[in-house]
Amino acid sequence: MVLFVLENGRKGPNDVVVRVFAYGEVFSLAEFLFLAKQIFDSEASCYPVSEGFIGKAMLLNALNELSHGVPFEKVLERYGLKRKGKTVNVVDRRNLEASKPQSTVKPSREVIE
Repeated sequence: MVLFVLENGRKGPNDVVVRVFAYGEVFSLAEFLFLAKQIFDSEASCYPVSEGFIGKAMLLNALNELSHGVPFEKVLERYGLKRKGKTVNVVDRRNLEASKPQSTVKPSREVIE
């Protein structure tokens, strides 16, 4: 189960902080889109285009840079998101999975109905 906890942020009256608790579950694209919408709405509220800001476009620009291969650390620096002492915690288990012995059972080619 993934749990999102929405809390009031500090940047403005409609600023929202989204805390994510995943409890070992996979974070799906639907959940990512929910999270992105909350953040887009919050950014638009705190940095409205009507007041000369670029609002949620800045977040979209950062995502676009990531999708085009700009290194994660560079994007954090460019958008002022890199904090001293606070990093993104990642546990990479991919190498552990690759080093596990593979099963010696050959898959059946029979059609299962």
